Amino acid sequence: MNLIVTDTNVFFDIISIGALPELFSLELDICTTDFVVKEILESNQKEQIEAFIRSQKLIVFCLTASEVEEILRFQTRRSFKGITDKTVLWKALKLKCPLLTGDKKLRNEAIDLNIEVHGSIWVINEFVEKGIITKPTGINLLERLKFINVCLPHDEIDKLTKTYNILRSL
Repeated sequence: MNLIVTDTNVFFDIISIGALPELFSLELDICTTDFVVKEILESNQKEQIEAFIRSQKLIVFCLTASEVEEILRFQTRRSFKGITDKTVLWKALKLKCPLLTGDKKLRNEAIDLNIEVHGSIWVINEFVEKGIITKPTGINLLERLKFINVCLPHDEIDKLTKTYNILRSL
């Protein structure tokens, strides 16, 4: 299995740029927790996520009461507003698999725990690297991502866009 645990932020980014089907085209077993799914409230986003759950392309771990208790006791260096981020961190740690997150605090906590961690920019690069989309489409998605999520490192997006432009011109 090629598991990867995803947080809410990555779903919001990928849905917002219209690339959710591409996410599930990657050769990854994408999973999340029921706490993440409950955070997706907008009906259009919820419908899209639920379609991938029904088609069994998105694995949702429904946490038991004892797992929730364990997560609440799970000590982290950083404090999180709610339990949702801790659920994906804990699950990635338990499964010994990478974590996809758009949250800096969660990313840093994962790094401290030696969990491989990636974000939305990495996802788009994977689309290009795996031939799911073309470089011009990758540039378009990166530009849209930069517009919808101002918290992302724009210099990293610009660098990747420049690389795609150079490679495209060869």
